Amino acid sequence: MTLMPDIFSIKTAWRDARSQYKSLLVYCGGIVAGVAALVAILSFRSDVLMTVDEQSRELLGADLEISQGRPYSNELVAWIDSVGGDQARSIEFSSMVMYGDVTRLSQIRAIEGPFPFYGEIKTSPETAAQTYQQERKALVDRPIMEQLDLQVGDSIRLGTEWIRISGKILEVPGESAAFSLIGPRIIVPKDAVAGSRLLDRGSRVQYKTWFRFGSHSQPGVTRDGQEVRREHIPDEDEIGQMASEVREIAGDSRINVTTVASRKQDFAQIIDNLTRFLGMVGFIALMLGALGVASAVYVYIKRKSATVATLRCLGASSRQVLYIFGIQVVGLGFAGAVAGALLGLLVQRFLPLLFTDFLPFELVQQVSLPAVGLGLLTGMATSIALAVMPLMSISSIPPLLAVRITDFSPLAHVSRRVKTGIGATVILALTLILAALLQSITAAALFIAGIIASILVLLAMSSLLIRTVRSLRLRSLSYVWRQGIANMFRPNNQTSVLVTTLGMGMLLIGSMYLSQEMILQRIDFRTGEDQSNLVFYDIQSDQLDDVTDISRDEGARVLETVPIVSMRLTHRNHRPVREIRDDTTSTASSWALTREYRVTYREELNEAETIREGEWIGQSEGIGSGKPVPVSLDYRLADDLAAGLGDTLTFDIQGVPVDTRVASIREVDFQRPQPNFFVLFPAGVLESAPQFHALTLRTPDEQTGARIQQAVVQSHPNVSAIDVGLVLQSVETFLDKVAMAVQFMALFSILTGLIVLASAIAISRFQRLKESVLLRTIGATRRQILGIQFVEYLWLGALSCLTGLLLALIAGWLLALLYFDLIFVPDLWALLAASVVVIALTLIVGFLNFRGILQSKPLEVLRAEG
Repeated sequence: MTLMPDIFSIKTAWRDARSQYKSLLVYCGGIVAGVAALVAILSFRSDVLMTVDEQSRELLGADLEISQGRPYSNELVAWIDSVGGDQARSIEFSSMVMYGDVTRLSQIRAIEGPFPFYGEIKTSPETAAQTYQQERKALVDRPIMEQLDLQVGDSIRLGTEWIRISGKILEVPGESAAFSLIGPRIIVPKDAVAGSRLLDRGSRVQYKTWFRFGSHSQPGVTRDGQEVRREHIPDEDEIGQMASEVREIAGDSRINVTTVASRKQDFAQIIDNLTRFLGMVGFIALMLGALGVASAVYVYIKRKSATVATLRCLGASSRQVLYIFGIQVVGLGFAGAVAGALLGLLVQRFLPLLFTDFLPFELVQQVSLPAVGLGLLTGMATSIALAVMPLMSISSIPPLLAVRITDFSPLAHVSRRVKTGIGATVILALTLILAALLQSITAAALFIAGIIASILVLLAMSSLLIRTVRSLRLRSLSYVWRQGIANMFRPNNQTSVLVTTLGMGMLLIGSMYLSQEMILQRIDFRTGEDQSNLVFYDIQSDQLDDVTDISRDEGARVLETVPIVSMRLTHRNHRPVREIRDDTTSTASSWALTREYRVTYREELNEAETIREGEWIGQSEGIGSGKPVPVSLDYRLADDLAAGLGDTLTFDIQGVPVDTRVASIREVDFQRPQPNFFVLFPAGVLESAPQFHALTLRTPDEQTGARIQQAVVQSHPNVSAIDVGLVLQSVETFLDKVAMAVQFMALFSILTGLIVLASAIAISRFQRLKESVLLRTIGATRRQILGIQFVEYLWLGALSCLTGLLLALIAGWLLALLYFDLIFVPDLWALLAASVVVIALTLIVGFLNFRGILQSKPLEVLRAEG
């Protein structure tokens, strides 16, 4: 017995589909949008990874990069000198810069040498990047020059030095346009900052060295045995070994080592994270489309029950009938997948425009056959998997139905064992498909389990609705309302199908919206009258009084003076940090163990701090008491250090070891525009330690803040400032760009949901046709028929949307609690507005559905329907 369909099945499927092509096209509309989203996302990922692979050296600008937040040790300097090759160095730091009369916190890169070795810094004019070091001029970020109307040839002030602008920075290797949102970038020769006083005291500096290999030599041997010098270009493994040597030399000192291979890996990780989220968007759209196909196939087969019974009476086997409709469903999935793939390739061409500000390179695009193939297979597999159950119900349609007029539900006559087997297979298939997209079987299983639970809830709600409506006595209502409500439980009703389809659409769209809002949640800068809008930091102790006087003289209100002490962790529970890092069983993060800590001390907690565990102790007996100093850790740092209450931490403060004990664990609100700290000391310990200060101010307006910044920078160039208003604008700009990209992809889910909604309502036309004609025949007016449909769809749409909305809120709450770690505050008005739109669309599509019927004569419609 062959599994291939015979000629009779193929011909019959084609002939039947030709007369039903309009309804079949309606069914596959949802698949198109879902596959389009997947193909576009997978193709985008392929384009990015291909571009990164081709331009990896240009993205780094070198073969190897090392950077450290302190001057290099003698050992590291000796290693750098021994490596050879072409080298370039830089000193990078943030500082206040005067652009004419305006002051801005900027990112300074003081470069010495021919960096970048690969790629180029693109400037306007083009020659500026090649001449700025020889001419001792500056390259300045284009956005700040355009914002302040600066021209090439104008001057900027770095510390005490005035430097002319040589050109605008258009592009820097390995950096996207969004990088400048942190602060304007300025590139100057390294010797330009030597006399600027910017590196005198309290400056936080990053020292970098770049290497290009291939121009140095190593010993070799000729055929006559004499040693000569020959050129050697290290491969990736050798460069990786060099990186390991650097880390060994650095020891406990935190150092960043970047190679071409690690830069490629970093980009691949970022793109994987992005495309996993976007892949979830595409799968949600595809699931909506597949649910629409499944419900449409069920209604289609139910409507074709008489045709199936007739074929059985004429001698067709159940297998042949299954093949006839199976061919149509497979063709339906294939047509939707192909159309979706073509649309996805079109979207792929425009998708990079949404991510231009986030990609540090110009994307190279090509048609990715694996992405197209995976999109096609996923679309077909998902749509067919969800249509298997309705298809299997064909075998339960009896031949007697050809001569008996009755309401027959094929799915109700399929055995429980068959339903269970098919259901388990479909669930496994969907889980594997989603796991391939998310690269996580656990996440896929949880998502599918949530979908199943939601469908069961919606089916239960539809059954409850039918039973409730059936039990109501609505004699006081008008005929239109009674008939419209009764339509929800009459023969051939579609209450379960519509409630499930519309409810799932609302659930998935609502969940997508809530997830997007949580991902794009704005940082809450609580800038009330008692909150700072200007912060100075890196103030030395002998500068504090002068900076405070300048601020007050200009009309600012000083809110808080915060002492800051730098230190490093050397031991945890008397165990050296290096030993903990080498222990592969340790759960402590390298970042927490090796970072430089900047801490403060005070007697009281501030408004941004809440004790979670333990007790805050605001006064200490001091280091000389012989007792560990009681300190408080932020709970996130405690997790990273694997430290709890009672654990001991030893810090090194300028060569002086200080033993501390974790007395409390806090939750710190780092969103507040004020200095906040992972580690908090009590008063009585650090007062005599080397320290600098931060000063928080409240200025009455932007002009006052600008005057204060200018006056402080002129007197104390090493002092930096954070203008909270400008930071807020930059964050808003960045998040708006992210929001636009994510919202565009979310439109695929919304579009698919609307298509499925329209399809679910449109297929009801073939069920309602004879009933509506019968009502017209016995005297019902067009207005009454429209009123009946209005009442039914109003109830169905409202119940479906509200149930889906409730499930979406539950899903959003779980995501906020378990995944995003946020306080769940949904935008109920936006969700209710979406519900109103869906209900309105339900009514509009329902009206359009019956417009053609009402314009035709009853006899014509009955003849056309047979």
